[in-house]
Amino acid sequence: MPKVTAEYSEARRLQIIDAAYRCFARKGFHQATMRDIYQEAQLSPGAIYHYFQSKDDIIAASFERDLQRSLEPLEEALNQTDSLLALDHLIDFFFTGLASAAELGANRVNIQGWAEALLNPKLLDAITRAFASYRTMLTQLIRQSQQRGVVSTEIDPEAVARILLSLYLGLELQTAWEPGTVEVNQYTAAVKALLHGTFRRKS
Repeated sequence: MPKVTAEYSEARRLQIIDAAYRCFARKGFHQATMRDIYQEAQLSPGAIYHYFQSKDDIIAASFERDLQRSLEPLEEALNQTDSLLALDHLIDFFFTGLASAAELGANRVNIQGWAEALLNPKLLDAITRAFASYRTMLTQLIRQSQQRGVVSTEIDPEAVARILLSLYLGLELQTAWEPGTVEVNQYTAAVKALLHGTFRRKS
């Protein structure tokens, strides 16, 4: 029997996650069944359960996957000498990614996942660990900017990191509430204006 490669396994996991997200976006997290998911993915029930035992596992895995996908640009930002420019690149990466994710319905599903996590300790752990990693790395980036004299040392770097995450989560929420009405590029430009101090009109 041929050996299953890591690349094959990862491709199958992604296939299942994408299929599940389409089902969750259409029917809702609770209404969609595992049967819906394996039919959407065009895989056997055994293939689905080989990778995931439940819908909760699929949602948790999606947050873990997003974190792993984001680690490289976050680490690259920490290694750049211009911290604010690095932050601009991160904003472009994350906010632009929301636009493509919305096409899959991922924003709708993620919001359902946030609500479900309030009652599901396993899912809450997956989500909070992912966002704790984002917050830690963003805090480090802001602290570097302070050490380089770019950002005021009177501002708490973790508070800035939380604000940036809030701007991201708020955009995700708005794209789910009003699909197609939020101009992500304009939103991104406004966030950068706030960060660079160009929001206020020059006298």
